Amino acid sequence: YLHFKVADVLSVQNLIENLIWTIKNDSLNKRSINQITMGLLFVQLLNNTDRVEVGNNSDDRKLLITILRYIEENYKDGELTNLAKNLNYDVYWISKKIKELTGSTYTDLVQRKRLNQAVYYLTQTNILIADIGLAIGYDNLSYFHRIFKARFGKTPKQYRNKSKNLIKLQIRILFKTKMSIFLYTAFNKI
Repeated sequence: YLHFKVADVLSVQNLIENLIWTIKNDSLNKRSINQITMGLLFVQLLNNTDRVEVGNNSDDRKLLITILRYIEENYKDGELTNLAKNLNYDVYWISKKIKELTGSTYTDLVQRKRLNQAVYYLTQTNILIADIGLAIGYDNLSYFHRIFKARFGKTPKQYRNKSKNLIKLQIRILFKTKMSIFLYTAFNKI
């Protein structure tokens, strides 16, 4: 198991609170809101790999944490050859070990991290989409758009627009709920 010690990280607290609130209360687009929130939560957890405690301290798990931390810190331009060199392993061996431990190739893990980072930028900032592609390590922007759409079923622009609409909806629902609670409390005091 992996234990992320992130109780003091405000962004994680907020995402967990949003998940619990959405699950507890029936809201419109509950599934979409939870999917986006979970995606953001995983991005935040990946941003805090330095706070991971590994259960059953096996060598493979320690190696996996080291690999994931390297990808987290070097996703833009980190090469498998540099990772192997840093760990004093053969490139072929480390490549096979990554596949064995994760079920994915090094390239797949880096691509997943890049795309998750793109989701974070799309949903949390107003950075231009072309700049996001460059910031996460894609010099070929048409390739970035193509793999983003293959993974999420939407172009980056469509994804940004949909997430902004869902956030607005979530805020409206939250406001209506809090207003209802306020009015209910106010009338009961009268």
